[in-house]
Amino acid sequence: MSEHYVVALDQGHLRIYAERQDANQLRPSLEVVESLDFPEGKRPYFANDTSPQGRFPGYGAGGQGARHAGQSIDERLPMKEEARARSAKQLAEQVDRFLTGHPEATWDFAAAPEIHRAVLERISPPAKRRLRRELAKDLVKHQPSELLAQFTDAAGGKTA
Repeated sequence: MSEHYVVALDQGHLRIYAERQDANQLRPSLEVVESLDFPEGKRPYFANDTSPQGRFPGYGAGGQGARHAGQSIDERLPMKEEARARSAKQLAEQVDRFLTGHPEATWDFAAAPEIHRAVLERISPPAKRRLRRELAKDLVKHQPSELLAQFTDAAGGKTA
Protein backbone atom coordinates (compact mmCIF):
# COMPACT_ATOMS: atom_id res chain seq x y z
CA MET A 1 0.00 0.00 0.00
CA SER A 2 1.41 3.38 -0.95
CA GLU A 3 1.79 6.23 1.49
CA HIS A 4 -1.16 8.57 1.95
CA TYR A 5 -1.25 11.76 4.02
CA VAL A 6 -3.91 14.16 5.19
CA VAL A 7 -2.93 17.83 5.43
CA ALA A 8 -5.08 20.15 7.55
CA LEU A 9 -4.26 23.80 8.07
CA ASP A 10 -5.46 27.24 8.96
CA GLN A 11 -3.49 30.48 9.06
CA GLY A 12 -1.72 29.56 12.26
CA HIS A 13 -1.47 25.78 12.27
CA LEU A 14 -0.33 22.97 9.99
CA ARG A 15 -1.00 19.33 10.76
CA ILE A 16 0.10 16.46 8.54
CA TYR A 17 -1.20 12.97 9.30
CA ALA A 18 -0.12 9.63 7.86
CA GLU A 19 -2.94 7.26 7.05
CA ARG A 20 -2.27 3.85 8.58
CA GLN A 21 -4.22 0.64 8.26
CA ASP A 22 -3.15 -2.59 9.89
CA ALA A 23 -4.37 -5.91 8.54
CA ASN A 24 -6.71 -6.33 11.51
CA GLN A 25 -8.23 -2.82 11.21
CA LEU A 26 -11.47 -2.27 9.33
CA ARG A 27 -10.84 1.44 8.84
CA PRO A 28 -7.64 3.41 8.47
CA SER A 29 -6.43 5.66 11.27
CA LEU A 30 -4.39 8.83 11.21
CA GLU A 31 -1.11 9.44 13.00
CA VAL A 32 0.42 12.93 13.32
CA VAL A 33 3.73 13.05 11.47
CA GLU A 34 4.22 16.82 11.40
CA SER A 35 2.73 19.58 13.50
CA LEU A 36 3.73 23.20 13.08
CA ASP A 37 2.33 26.36 14.61
CA PHE A 38 2.67 29.83 13.13
CA PRO A 39 1.60 32.30 15.84
CA GLU A 40 2.05 35.27 13.51
CA GLY A 41 -0.59 33.76 11.23
CA LYS A 42 -3.23 33.98 13.94
CA ARG A 43 -2.39 37.50 15.08
CA PRO A 44 -4.22 40.43 13.55
CA TYR A 45 -2.36 41.71 10.51
CA PHE A 46 -1.52 44.99 12.27
CA ALA A 47 0.03 43.28 15.32
CA ASN A 48 3.50 43.41 13.75
CA ASP A 49 3.45 47.21 13.68
CA THR A 50 5.95 48.56 16.15
CA SER A 51 4.01 51.68 16.97
CA PRO A 52 0.24 51.34 17.15
CA GLN A 53 -0.03 55.07 17.73
CA GLY A 54 1.99 55.69 14.57
CA ARG A 55 -0.47 53.75 12.45
CA PHE A 56 -3.19 56.27 13.05
CA PRO A 57 -1.83 59.78 13.49
CA GLY A 58 -3.90 61.74 15.94
CA TYR A 59 -5.47 58.64 17.50
CA GLY A 60 -5.58 58.62 21.27
CA ALA A 61 -4.13 61.33 23.51
CA GLY A 62 -6.96 63.67 22.56
CA GLY A 63 -6.63 63.10 18.79
CA GLN A 64 -9.51 62.47 16.45
CA GLY A 65 -8.37 59.12 15.05
CA ALA A 66 -7.82 57.77 11.57
CA ARG A 67 -11.08 59.19 10.27
CA HIS A 68 -9.77 62.74 10.64
CA ALA A 69 -6.15 61.96 9.89
CA GLY A 70 -6.73 61.04 6.25
CA GLN A 71 -6.62 57.25 6.70
CA SER A 72 -9.61 55.08 6.07
CA ILE A 73 -10.26 51.45 6.83
CA ASP A 74 -10.00 50.78 3.08
CA GLU A 75 -6.36 51.89 3.15
CA ARG A 76 -5.56 49.08 5.59
CA LEU A 77 -7.08 46.30 3.44
CA PRO A 78 -3.94 45.84 1.29
CA MET A 79 -1.94 45.21 4.49
CA LYS A 80 -4.43 42.54 5.54
CA GLU A 81 -4.28 40.88 2.12
CA GLU A 82 -0.47 41.00 2.16
CA ALA A 83 -0.41 39.31 5.57
CA ARG A 84 -2.78 36.60 4.31
CA ALA A 85 -0.63 36.07 1.18
CA ARG A 86 2.54 35.74 3.28
CA SER A 87 0.82 33.21 5.53
CA ALA A 88 -0.43 31.18 2.53
CA LYS A 89 3.05 31.21 0.99
CA GLN A 90 4.67 30.03 4.22
CA LEU A 91 2.14 27.24 4.69
CA ALA A 92 2.40 26.10 1.05
CA GLU A 93 6.20 25.99 1.30
CA GLN A 94 5.98 23.72 4.36
CA VAL A 95 3.46 21.40 2.69
CA ASP A 96 5.56 21.28 -0.48
CA ARG A 97 8.72 20.56 1.51
CA PHE A 98 7.02 17.63 3.22
CA LEU A 99 5.53 16.22 0.01
CA THR A 100 8.84 16.54 -1.82
CA GLY A 101 10.29 14.20 0.77
CA HIS A 102 7.51 11.69 -0.04
CA PRO A 103 7.45 11.76 -3.87
CA GLU A 104 5.19 8.72 -4.32
CA ALA A 105 2.63 9.62 -1.65
CA THR A 106 -0.91 10.75 -2.32
CA TRP A 107 -2.61 13.26 -0.06
CA ASP A 108 -5.85 14.93 0.97
CA PHE A 109 -6.05 18.62 1.80
CA ALA A 110 -8.30 20.63 4.10
CA ALA A 111 -7.80 24.31 4.78
CA ALA A 112 -9.81 27.12 6.25
CA PRO A 113 -11.93 28.68 3.46
CA GLU A 114 -10.19 32.05 3.67
CA ILE A 115 -6.81 30.55 2.68
CA HIS A 116 -7.73 27.26 0.99
CA ARG A 117 -7.35 28.46 -2.61
CA ALA A 118 -4.34 30.70 -1.87
CA VAL A 119 -2.37 27.81 -0.38
CA LEU A 120 -3.40 25.31 -3.04
CA GLU A 121 -2.35 27.70 -5.82
CA ARG A 122 1.16 27.81 -4.35
CA ILE A 123 1.63 24.04 -4.17
CA SER A 124 4.02 22.70 -6.80
CA PRO A 125 2.48 20.95 -9.85
CA PRO A 126 4.08 17.56 -9.04
CA ALA A 127 2.54 17.62 -5.55
CA LYS A 128 -0.83 18.82 -6.88
CA ARG A 129 -1.00 15.88 -9.30
CA ARG A 130 -0.94 13.53 -6.29
CA LEU A 131 -3.81 15.33 -4.51
CA ARG A 132 -6.80 13.01 -4.08
CA ARG A 133 -9.37 15.13 -2.27
CA GLU A 134 -9.66 18.70 -1.03
CA LEU A 135 -12.02 20.48 1.33
CA ALA A 136 -12.41 24.18 2.04
CA LYS A 137 -13.06 23.55 5.74
CA ASP A 138 -11.15 24.45 8.86
CA LEU A 139 -10.46 20.96 10.23
CA VAL A 140 -7.10 21.58 11.87
CA LYS A 141 -8.49 21.18 15.41
CA HIS A 142 -10.61 18.10 14.66
CA GLN A 143 -9.73 14.70 16.02
CA PRO A 144 -8.05 12.44 13.45
CA SER A 145 -11.06 10.11 13.24
CA GLU A 146 -13.34 13.08 12.54
CA LEU A 147 -10.93 14.31 9.89
CA LEU A 148 -11.18 11.06 7.92
CA ALA A 149 -14.95 11.13 8.25
CA GLN A 150 -15.10 14.63 6.76
CA PHE A 151 -13.30 13.47 3.61
CA THR A 152 -15.43 10.32 3.37
CA ASP A 153 -18.64 12.33 3.77
CA ALA A 154 -17.51 14.85 1.13
CA ALA A 155 -16.84 11.99 -1.31
CA GLY A 156 -20.32 10.61 -0.78
CA GLY A 157 -19.04 7.75 1.31
CA LYS A 158 -16.43 6.74 -1.28
CA THR A 159 -12.68 7.05 -0.99
CA ALA A 160 -10.46 7.49 -3.98
